[in-house]
Amino acid sequence: MARFENFADKLLRLEGGYVNHALDKGGPTKYGVILSVWQEHGHDKDGDGDIDAEDIKQLSEEDARYIAKKIFWDYFLADSIRNESVAQFIVDWGYHSGRKTVAKIVQRILNVEVDGTVGIQTLRAINEANQEELFNQLKIERKVFLNNIIRRTPNQIVFYDGWMNRVNSFQFKNAA
Repeated sequence: MARFENFADKLLRLEGGYVNHALDKGGPTKYGVILSVWQEHGHDKDGDGDIDAEDIKQLSEEDARYIAKKIFWDYFLADSIRNESVAQFIVDWGYHSGRKTVAKIVQRILNVEVDGTVGIQTLRAINEANQEELFNQLKIERKVFLNNIIRRTPNQIVFYDGWMNRVNSFQFKNAA
C-alpha cells in the first residue's frame, strides 16, 4: 500500500516556498498551500485576527504536510491504494488541480460513477486496474487537462513548462 511519508518530501520539493504570482489563480501560496485552503483548514498564524497572505508566508513544512495529508492524501484514500506510483500521481494531481476535479477524471477513466467523491467503489476500481496502464492513462489525461487550461486561458502558458516538468517527474514503479 502507498505511504504518505514516501510522497510528502517530493511534494514539498515540487511546490517550493512562498509565491504570489499575479497570474496564479491560487493567489498567495507556500508549499502549494493556497490561501483559500488555509483559510478553510488552517489558523491565524500571525495572530492579527484574519487569515491572509501574511499567514501563508509563515507556513511551515509541518503545516504543508498536515494539509497534504488531511485534505488531499486522505481524500483519495491513498493509504489504501496498492501502487505507490498511482497513489502519488493521483494525489499530486488533486493537490495541483483540485480534489473533486481530479476524482471525477479518475472515475471517468475507470468507468465508475462520476461524483467527485472517492469511496470504496472508486478505490476498488483503482486497485483492480492494471496499475501501469492506469498510471500511463492518468499521465496522458493530466497532460490533456493542462493543455486545455492553456487553450482556455492562454496567459497560463507561463506555467506550462513547470507543469510538464512536474507531470514528467512521476515515473511508474511496479512495486506496491
